[in-house]
Amino acid sequence: MKPMDEITFIVLCIQRLALYLEISQEEVYTRFNAKKIIENFILPCFSVLKTQSWLIVQNELVALMQN
Repeated sequence: MKPMDEITFIVLCIQRLALYLEISQEEVYTRFNAKKIIENFILPCFSVLKTQSWLIVQNELVALMQN
């Protein structure tokens, strides 16, 4: 199990992107899973991502979801 701060950050990303993209949180999670964004981007880059502004993180995640 991952430390709570990583889990909290993932949940925050899902919630904020759902609001930004005007889609459900379930849809964001489904897209994350389809692209393996959590495993291949958020978790490996967590120590850097948590220090970035939300706008930078949001733009990176949206770009990954679209590729």
